[in-house]
Amino acid sequence: MQDKHQSIVLDTLHSLFDYVFVYIKPAKVIILDTIVLQIITIKGLTMKKFACALVATALLPMSALADKATIYSDGLVPGDSQSKWVAGAYALSIGNIYTDAGNINTLIPMVEYRGETFFIKEAELGAKLFDSEETQYGIFSGGLMLSKDISYLADNGEYKNNAALSGLKERKDIGQTGFYAAHKSKHGLGKIKVFSGTKGDEDLSPGNRADMYYTFNYKASKWRINPSIALSWVSSDRVNYLYGVSSDEVAAGRSEYEGKSAINFTGVIRGRYALTDHWDLDSAVFYSKLGSGITDSSIVEKDTFTMLAVGTTYNF
Repeated sequence: MQDKHQSIVLDTLHSLFDYVFVYIKPAKVIILDTIVLQIITIKGLTMKKFACALVATALLPMSALADKATIYSDGLVPGDSQSKWVAGAYALSIGNIYTDAGNINTLIPMVEYRGETFFIKEAELGAKLFDSEETQYGIFSGGLMLSKDISYLADNGEYKNNAALSGLKERKDIGQTGFYAAHKSKHGLGKIKVFSGTKGDEDLSPGNRADMYYTFNYKASKWRINPSIALSWVSSDRVNYLYGVSSDEVAAGRSEYEGKSAINFTGVIRGRYALTDHWDLDSAVFYSKLGSGITDSSIVEKDTFTMLAVGTTYNF
């Protein structure tokens, strides 16, 4: 019976992951792979479809939902609860680094699954392949990941009324696969993720990216305070895909630009407050300093990215 439940859960995870990327689209702001949180906003989403995704929780054995013992999931980061399933909503205020593109204020849904092998975290699907025994030095682990890097220029309907961007060719979202290595201890979590673009526009190479970050683990009463620091390397092909300007796209005030690789730095402060055993309040502030390979583009006007997120979550 347990094997049957596990099979149902795995099938549900695959369906839920398809749901996340078909009906929910990451925000139309490129955060350049520097932040820990993957932003998502609604695209053609109805509450009925969202509710269908949440029904997947009912397919888990009740013992799994009720178990609050320590979970060794790579879908957990410092500050998270010990729940396998989490659902909620966040209000976001997102800075936009593109020229003359206004900031975005939006409300988004969130669903996470934190299994010991498979996990859905920040719009990424992961599969842990190995981990070490827990020692005084912590736990080492690693595995594979599948996600998307979102292009602000994927739909010209979003920017056709922006004179600074009008006339740029559409550039599809980038599908990407990669691997990660992580080290978790009582002090926090260190993680390295390396991705290779596998799908994008036929005329442009989707390039690669690598992220390295550390999240600290602090607790005070019902508060979890988790500062993070991150470095992200973005290949010249990826920068050119997202921010390049071809000779055919040159216009008044928009010069030709071929992307160069960039290194971005990000700082994050997250706070989670446990209201009850199930309900949490969550907030985070993000600040990213972008590399010159990005900011030199004639369609980028800011050299920093900022975001504020405030939300509430329910732990099953």
